[in-house]
Formats: sequence, C-alpha cells, structure tokens
Amino acid sequence: MAKKNEKKNKRLKSLVLLLLLTVLLLSTSTYAWFTANKSVSIDPIDVHIAASSGLQISTDATNWKTMVTNTDITTGYSGHKNMLTGELTPVSTSGSVTNGYLNFYRGTVEGATDLDGAMALTAVKTADEAALTAQNPTSDFVAFDIFLKVDQNTDVYLDRGSGVVNQSGKSPKYLEYAARYAFVIEGNTASTNSAETAQALHGGTSSIIVEPNYDAHTSSAVTTASQYYNITLNEATSGENPVDYVGIKAPITTPIILKDTNPGGGATPNSTYFEAVPTANIKKTNVAYSKTDDDTYSYYGKGASDSNLVKIFSLSEGVTKVRVYMWIEGQDHDCENNASGAFLTYNLGLTIQDAE
Repeated sequence: MAKKNEKKNKRLKSLVLLLLLTVLLLSTSTYAWFTANKSVSIDPIDVHIAASSGLQISTDATNWKTMVTNTDITTGYSGHKNMLTGELTPVSTSGSVTNGYLNFYRGTVEGATDLDGAMALTAVKTADEAALTAQNPTSDFVAFDIFLKVDQNTDVYLDRGSGVVNQSGKSPKYLEYAARYAFVIEGNTASTNSAETAQALHGGTSSIIVEPNYDAHTSSAVTTASQYYNITLNEATSGENPVDYVGIKAPITTPIILKDTNPGGGATPNSTYFEAVPTANIKKTNVAYSKTDDDTYSYYGKGASDSNLVKIFSLSEGVTKVRVYMWIEGQDHDCENNASGAFLTYNLGLTIQDAE
C-alpha cells in the first residue's frame, strides 16, 4: 500500500510540475494582441500635423494654419467628435467605412477551454463614434477631423518624417512597428461656402491606411509569427519585406485559434471575420521614412528620392474635410506583450509638391 501511495504521490508531483511548466510557458509567450493581464497604455500620445506651402490646414474650417497640434485637435469645432486619448488599446480594422466612420474591433486573447486551452481571439466592435456628442478622451484609438484648403485640384503626399517613432527620451519598446494611421475623405465644398457647410460634410465611404515602419520586426514578433501564425519573419531594424495586413471586419463571439486569424503559407483566414486590406487602400513606408533619413527613406516598391514620396489622396479645389485615425493594430505581429506600455509620437506631414 505504501508503494502504491508513493507511486500516486510521484504521479501527482509530476502533474503539478507539468501544470507549473505550462503556466510558465503561457506567461512568457508572446502573441499578436496584448493578453488581458498586460498593460495596454500608451501615455501620452503626441500628434503633430504639418502642411507645406500652398496647402492650408484647419481643425474648424475657419482658422487656417500650416500646422495643427493637440490643442487645436481637442478644441475642434462645435459638435466635433474628436478623440485624442492618452491611452491606446490595440484594435483592428479591415478598412471598411460605415456612415463616414472607420469600423474598429477590440480583441482579447486568452486560452479557450473549448479549444483545449489553445490561445484564441475574440473581438467586439468599439464604441460608435457617431454617438459621441463631445470629445472622448478615453477611446481605444485617436480620431479627429481636419480641413484642407487648396486653390486648384492637386495630389497630396506624405512628407518625409511622417510616421510613428518612439518618444524622445523614453525606453524603446518598438510598438511603433505595429502603429497605423488612416484617412477617410468626408467631402468637399467651395472655399466661399461657410465653415458650417464644411463641418457638416460626412460622406466618406472608404479609407486609405498607412502602415509606417513596415520593414522592421522585433525578435518577439518573429517568435509570435512562427509559433502562432505559421509565418516566417526575420528580426530586422529595417529592410524586411512587408507582411500581408489582414484586419478584423466583424465581431468574433466564438474564439478563433490564433493561427487561423492571420495565417501564412498562402492560407486564407476565416472570411466571416477577417479581410485583407486591398492593396490600393494601404500605403507602406519604411523606418527611415518615419525618421526622415534622406538617404534611405522610401515607401514599399519605390526607391529613395523626392520623386518617391507616397501619394495618399487627391484634393479638389476648395475645402475638403478629412477624418484622421491613429491606432495600434492588434493583428500586427509586433503588437505583443513585450511592447506594451510604450510612449509614441505620431508625426504627419502633408505636401502638395509635384512628385511626378
């Protein structure tokens, strides 16, 4: 009997040891999306938007400037729905727009009991921007309106230095590798019309998404991509090829195992919940573009020269209302636990120089 009990005790100890090992592995693993027990804050967030000569910018269609700042954004105009939060929670979008607003989904990653404890993703739609009556400083992402004025039809390009960088003086977490921003063109009106006419524009139907720093990945992201998504990446501070961007397009109520959310090897994600952002709707710029490196900046597929600034949209003569979004993309492999608690600066420069 003593031998039998000793055998049971040894088996029990082995099971306990295995359980502890499993917990340890889960606690040290990384995934796209932060897990629930990790910080999801980025505080503060700095935004600077500059416009070149010949292009005027405003946050109320009344006071025209060459640069707008956080203060201008939070002031906005009567009835504005600007959201300049001090904290960002990872969210995802496939780029779809409903009633002039970009659709976002906030995901949660945790072990799913019905999937044998495998790490899986669920997602809910974020708060409805249309329901806001004033600035919302506690949103999951940044969103605000700007107005651009030109005296003739023209193309608009991202100036060098447009992108996301680690905030000066802060310890790098490299969450800027998972950052995004986007533009929704809400409509255009003549310069002679009232500011109220421009403010009321809200007819956007599609978005242009910019993925800065596409060519860099951390070692944790490499592990994440390989272990959970069957995607092979290389650790690099620059020079890596871009990864397909597959965003969430609908709420996920039944947990989906991670490798089925953004799979590699030519596999297709679940089309009910995920969708690749169309190539024509996404612009990818490298790390050097964000840092204004005159020798190596580029956007994907182009070289390094002033003629290769990335074109984002075209403007018609008059005043155009544009809704701008800034967020951390949860589906990006560099959005993982080790990168939480970062401090980022979003820089956006617009130019109408002839890039042909």
